[in-house]
Amino acid sequence: MNRNKMITAVAVATVACGMFAGCAPRSTDAVIRIENNGKKDSLDYGYVNFVCRMNQARVDQANLANMGKGYWSQTAQTGSNETNEDSAKDYIYQNIQGQYIARQHAADLGVKVTASDKKKIKKAAADFMKDNIKKAIDQVGAKEEYIEDFLEYETYYERVRAKVESSADDTVSDSEAKQSTFTYALFSTKSDSKSASGDSSISKEDKEKLLAKAKKVASASDFDKEAKKLKAETSTYSFTRAEAPGSDQAMDEKVITEAKKLADGQVSGVIEVKDKGYYVIRMDKTYDEAATKTKRKSLAEQKREEAFSKQMTSWKKKVKFTLNKKLWKQIKFTDLFTTKQTKNSDTGK
Repeated sequence: MNRNKMITAVAVATVACGMFAGCAPRSTDAVIRIENNGKKDSLDYGYVNFVCRMNQARVDQANLANMGKGYWSQTAQTGSNETNEDSAKDYIYQNIQGQYIARQHAADLGVKVTASDKKKIKKAAADFMKDNIKKAIDQVGAKEEYIEDFLEYETYYERVRAKVESSADDTVSDSEAKQSTFTYALFSTKSDSKSASGDSSISKEDKEKLLAKAKKVASASDFDKEAKKLKAETSTYSFTRAEAPGSDQAMDEKVITEAKKLADGQVSGVIEVKDKGYYVIRMDKTYDEAATKTKRKSLAEQKREEAFSKQMTSWKKKVKFTLNKKLWKQIKFTDLFTTKQTKNSDTGK
């Protein structure tokens, strides 16, 4: 993360108390105990509570209009007992562990937080306290020392990540990157509404009509014109030619298989995909230079991210984190945060 962006992200995250009163109790007791190569350490409740509530505040401010008051108590996924609050806290806990581990290994990689960095961090923390009313500060559990620690942890984490990723082997072979691009016309066989039996497909008669349209597109002299005339869903799609069957997760394997058979400008026959519809495709470029360049860039980034993830996993195996579940449960997202309101200079409201 860019240093200035990181400070700004916290400095501007001013909050205002929401509709619910009360704040979670704070304690100096250790909520996370750490054993690291024979050394013992801990993170106290006050700091961990602040990190959790600060992350909640960011989500609330961005999505409160769409979330509703009961969002955090709702289940995260159908069939799961885990709430959105549980899911968010699990994610935050993993981030806290990652930040701690990165900071412990920073010196090994020559990563530092300079005196200049610390000066900026102290200013950001002071500005946060100044820009928020006391009630909001109490609600988020903020103290200048917590904000400074949080920013310092984030700085170490991002710089360690950048260091590890910069030394990773991000070489992407031509076969990994090579992209082909086709245009497809799709006549969907899915209905906008389900039947009484729960079936979301259209009638047999309507399917036959769509199949006839798809055949017209497949045999047309002008693919684009005919697809538009018959109101097919059209778009372009790029795929990796060297990938094994089934590797492409976004486009059906049957369509990819047929696409690999086509030369530039060739149009396929009708490809029926169960529960989706009838596809007709035209191969635009068996070698799409622009798409290949984009793919090469994204794969290189993916390799760097994987290298960092692998390094973090290796480091984490040597560190034991123990969570005080009773204290952890006291961190609750029951009171919501809203964006701080400013007075209108014209109306005074």
